[in-house]
Amino acid sequence: MFSKSLLVFFILSVLVVSCSGEQNEQEILKVTKKGVDTITTRIIPEKESKKVVKVIDKKTEKKEVHEKIVAKYGEQWDFCNCVVKNDSINSALEKTLTDKQTDKLMSRWEYIDTKCKEFLTTPNTTPEQRSKHEWKVKQCLKNAK
Repeated sequence: MFSKSLLVFFILSVLVVSCSGEQNEQEILKVTKKGVDTITTRIIPEKESKKVVKVIDKKTEKKEVHEKIVAKYGEQWDFCNCVVKNDSINSALEKTLTDKQTDKLMSRWEYIDTKCKEFLTTPNTTPEQRSKHEWKVKQCLKNAK
């Protein structure tokens, strides 16, 4: 009878200590036919187990990204303007150029790059996004001619 009382007392003591929230580990006694086994488990404090999820809609996120890019690189051009300018740079690079012309073209490309950062950093990760992007590019080039 004495050993059962001691066992109950020990189990209650472990529960009281583990519920205090002060410890990161908890010992649980598992009574089996062969004897008493001690299992040590980690307790995750309530502060750690709760995740804070900030929900931002796409328009708000896009606006925040735009503001950061404008703050860093200055005013940005629209999508079609960027597409047309980058296409003209690519066409010029295909031609045979002198070193002076290449330097001038590279400095122009760097300027265009800073004015089109918003569109150059937008990911097109899904096939649908890539397809939509390609269609928009074709429309811009078609309307520019």
